[in-house]
Parts: sequence; structure tokens; C-alpha cells
Amino acid sequence: MKPFTLFSLFIFFLTVTAYSQKNIQLSFTGSPSVNWMSTTNPDAENGKAMLGYDFGLNGDFYFSNNQRYSLLTGLQISNIGGEISFRRSSDFLFSGSILPGISKIKYRLRYVEVPLAIKLKTDQFHRTKYWGQFGLATMINIDSKADSNDGTLKKASINDEVQLFNLAMIIGAGFDFDLGGSNAVTAGLVFQNGLMDVTTNNAFSDKTIINSIKLKIGLIF
Repeated sequence: MKPFTLFSLFIFFLTVTAYSQKNIQLSFTGSPSVNWMSTTNPDAENGKAMLGYDFGLNGDFYFSNNQRYSLLTGLQISNIGGEISFRRSSDFLFSGSILPGISKIKYRLRYVEVPLAIKLKTDQFHRTKYWGQFGLATMINIDSKADSNDGTLKKASINDEVQLFNLAMIIGAGFDFDLGGSNAVTAGLVFQNGLMDVTTNNAFSDKTIINSIKLKIGLIF
């Protein structure tokens, strides 16, 4: 099933569920982010951070009518990545291309992301509720590209170098500002810590993860 079709079906499911339940709140969110990769490869170093973004639909499934505790989930498209600087004594094979031993590779990765977190909210103070969340984000890779500093790779497809699945811990805090009725704007900072190796290159014995700091901005309906 194509990711766009899956995304559409999920939005339809959440919308229908929200209209049939009183304790469900939907929000459209977009998040600019700063992302960086961290590796345990002895022949490589962590490179520069890079900017990314994600967008999608979130749903808060409240456990009670006071809407202070909820299960947060949703469906998002996440564009993240980072840079790895290799320091090898010889050339190496990467996604079908021979790269110099000293190379910088910038990963540009796109995922379908499904967060699953516990979200806690305060009572309202001056039209504002403060929240915190903790949980996991499961991700499926739908596109992988890379650039190398020597020009061998230029937005080249590297699907064979990237794991299909990724998993990250998420922790965040922010606030909702009441606009009247059932509408509100939400904003907060979310830290996402990678838990799984995102690379598949058998030439290296390492673990490479992606970390992100996201500025979450959304509209609650």
C-alpha cells in the first residue's frame, strides 16, 4: 500500500472516531526540527546537524472527561537525517559506489511515523493548559537519499543502506492556548532519541542513530 493511501485511510479513521467519541481531540501539526546522527563506528565521526520537518494528524484519546490524561497517537511524515564523516585508511563501497576513505555523507531520510505516548495536561490557567508527554515513535522508511562531499553521490537513492524500521523515544513539553469553543493552538519542544541502528552497511560494525529536537506547532479542532 502506498504511503499516501495509508496516510489518507488513517486520517479518515481518526476523523470518524473523533466524531463518534466525546473524549477525542484531533490536531494538525507541523514541526521544524534540528537533526543529527550519532555513530559508534571507530572509523567515523558525527558530522554536522541538519534541518528537517514533519507534518501530520495527531489524536489525543482522553481517559476521562476532565481531559487531563490522554494517549497520544497519530500519523506523520518525517523528513530527518544527518551527516557522518568517515576516516578510513582505504576506499569503501557505499550503495554501489566507491567512496574515498575520508568522506562525508549526508543522509536525507523520510519516514512514516506513528507516535504512541502518554500525555499529561494541567488545568487551564488564563486560557492556557500546559502539557508533557513521554513515549515512543515507530517509523517506516519510505525514501532515503544521500550526498557525498566528493560529488560521487548527489541526492542518490540509498535505500539499501538504510533499515526499513526505526524506533525512537520521545519526550516533550508545551502548552495549548484556547481560541474559544473547541479550538486551540498548541506549541512545544519535543526531543526524539533514536534507539535503533538506522544503517545496514555490513562493512561496518557499528550502531548509528538519529536524534531530533522539534518545535511542534499545531491547530486543535
